[in-house]
Amino acid sequence: MSRAQPGDDRPTPWALRKGVSTAVTLGALVAAAAVVLAVWLTRGGEPAPDYPSGLQAVTPVPGAQVPHQSPIGARLDPGWKLTLVINGTTIPAAQLDAGTIQLGEHFFSPGDGKIIEKLRTGRSCARLVATPTIDVEAADFTYEWCFTTF
Repeated sequence: MSRAQPGDDRPTPWALRKGVSTAVTLGALVAAAAVVLAVWLTRGGEPAPDYPSGLQAVTPVPGAQVPHQSPIGARLDPGWKLTLVINGTTIPAAQLDAGTIQLGEHFFSPGDGKIIEKLRTGRSCARLVATPTIDVEAADFTYEWCFTTF
């Protein structure tokens, strides 16, 4: 590509105009700095709750705000059996969602024909009691948490 010569009426391509490459380079650096800053500011978030040994996570997380049909439960290490109580109502094992229990996931989803058809609006609390099925020397443990439903 040739540059315009004196007396040539063709316009200079925008990429070859004075200062364009500098502006593009500075824009890319500012964008990269913004990404780095955003990552730095958002890392770390909320610390993970202190769960007892054998409990990996609960759903919903303590203090969460969730719809009244949300699943409630826990993910346990293999070798634990769970008893789940929601707002004082013990959930029958047959009403825990099938298919995930073998992976240590024990969840109850409120719905028609279930012991709890929908969660009440406002503060709800759940309690789980985990009993070992493999390591009989391990002690049972209880974990309680609360969340808000809307």
